[in-house]
Amino acid sequence: MQTPTEIQGPICRAKVTIYSSARFYLVLIQREVRTKMNNAIRMTHCVCILLVLGLVASCGDDNPSNVDTPDNTNLGGTIGVYADMSGASTNLIDYGEVTQIYVVHKVAEGATACAFRIEEPAGWTLVSAESQFPVTIGDIEDGISIGYGQCLSGTIHVMTLTYNTPGNSTPDARFRVLPNSQWPEHVQVVDCSQNLVEDGIGVETPVVLPQESEDGNGNPGRPDTRQD
Repeated sequence: MQTPTEIQGPICRAKVTIYSSARFYLVLIQREVRTKMNNAIRMTHCVCILLVLGLVASCGDDNPSNVDTPDNTNLGGTIGVYADMSGASTNLIDYGEVTQIYVVHKVAEGATACAFRIEEPAGWTLVSAESQFPVTIGDIEDGISIGYGQCLSGTIHVMTLTYNTPGNSTPDARFRVLPNSQWPEHVQVVDCSQNLVEDGIGVETPVVLPQESEDGNGNPGRPDTRQD
């Protein structure tokens, strides 16, 4: 005849097994919830950073810059990489040497801050990335947020980038301005009323070799002096 302890033993072990399984799944659910909350907090934190950068701008001059207004219909304007500070030269030339290029924000309605990242073509090695404005958070590869310090409109020289170029870029080589990695949906801009605008357009800029290039005025580019 079995003792009460012997009879209850398997039942107790079954209860322990059920409890352990339930606890395991509860831990998994808690981890999933915690991950989603952290992502939401991180997203909110980054939006707050960009809005703060815009608010910092309100401490400066409220008058827009006196530059020509580009033909943009979207409030956030466009952000692209160009061969000149005015954003007129749309071909980036691969000379096979150290080259400076420029990030330019073209916005008709005015802006106080922006957020984006840059994808460079294969073989282009970043040497330095200098913002024209003192309030800058992040980097261009993962995502950068920049406060202008005042309300600016028209053509805004945002950054100067220095690259070592390979000298053999392919025909499909492009610089791409993409959304900040924290905001995968849009290129972000803060307007002059401190509103977060999410219709900024990131521009794709082609890379050409010297013999294929023309400057911003339609003149031939610098001769190709590379050795075969």
